[in-house]
Amino acid sequence: MINKKIKRYLTFTTAAMLIGICIIPISNATILSKNVGILGTASGNILYVGGSGGGNYSTIQEAIDDAASGDTIFVFDNSSPYQENIRINKQISVTGENRDTTIINGVSGQDHAVRISSKNVELNGFTIIGATGDQDGITVYPLMEEITISNNIVKDSSYGIFLQATSTRVTINGNIISNNEFEGIILQESDRNIISGNSVTGNGDFGIALEAISKQNEILDNTIENNFAGLQIAGGSSQNTISGNQVLNNEREGIKVDGVITTTNEFFENNITGNNAGMKISGGKNNIRSNNFKENNLEGLYLTGSNENIIEMNNFIDNRINARFMFSFRNSWDSNYWDDWIGLKFDLPLFKMFPKTIRGLSFRNYDMNPQEEPYII
Repeated sequence: MINKKIKRYLTFTTAAMLIGICIIPISNATILSKNVGILGTASGNILYVGGSGGGNYSTIQEAIDDAASGDTIFVFDNSSPYQENIRINKQISVTGENRDTTIINGVSGQDHAVRISSKNVELNGFTIIGATGDQDGITVYPLMEEITISNNIVKDSSYGIFLQATSTRVTINGNIISNNEFEGIILQESDRNIISGNSVTGNGDFGIALEAISKQNEILDNTIENNFAGLQIAGGSSQNTISGNQVLNNEREGIKVDGVITTTNEFFENNITGNNAGMKISGGKNNIRSNNFKENNLEGLYLTGSNENIIEMNNFIDNRINARFMFSFRNSWDSNYWDDWIGLKFDLPLFKMFPKTIRGLSFRNYDMNPQEEPYII
């Protein structure tokens, strides 16, 4: 009986050890393998850059060039930044040891500090800096999909992260995007992407911009703060979801929804400001829900040439103008908190029956259910 118990114990212990070996995360595996250039895994090899052993690569690009589809490249901290422009053209994962100290510095005279030109790529754990004035931090080339860019710092570049035309199903999550010359994150004609949980601050133009008919993207739970302007939905972009964001203290608009307006002679013959006769508007049907618009120096939210948007359950607090619209029709405003609502200024039952008025050029929209207390967002 005792021998049987010992045998069962040894069998269980051996199995547990084998399972434990199989599930060692990359971070632990790298500690064990710092002097090894390539370590095999079930899904591919791990190639190491910057370690102390003879098998390690000295540059990230050398490791990428030698990698095969499904491999992981792990980049150790270096005593100085990796001075290179990397080109990820394979279905691989590129991971830095520590995003604060594993630094890629783009070399002047070359394009983009990091260029992604393959589907199914993961990039995480780096500080990425473009050469001053002429390089994007990260550029995703056209027609790419199933890409994850997470847990990076992207700063001091031309554009921070740029999704070129027809990029789709790209996830940009948990990054710090700051102090870039133009937009922090820009999408052009790109659909069904997720931008979530990022801190987008101090950029020279919009923190985030959706341009050139970008549709069905989700902009969720980001902090968009202290940029020239916060978020732009432009160029006929539509059917995007903007939710859970902190849109704070931007120099101009918090969010600007800017459609494409085409007019005909009929419009000028009518000559009625705000009448859409002879006017074609491309862009709209965005869902703007549960965001904090606070202390933006122009509008919290500005709609121009954009129809059929839903604006609900947001907080509008201490913006110069909380919201306004121009050449925008059939938009729905519901259950928002407005710090300038007459029902708050005059705390009497009569005034609490009044809707909140949102002003256009000559028309008015109304939030029929303004809230008495701000939402917790």
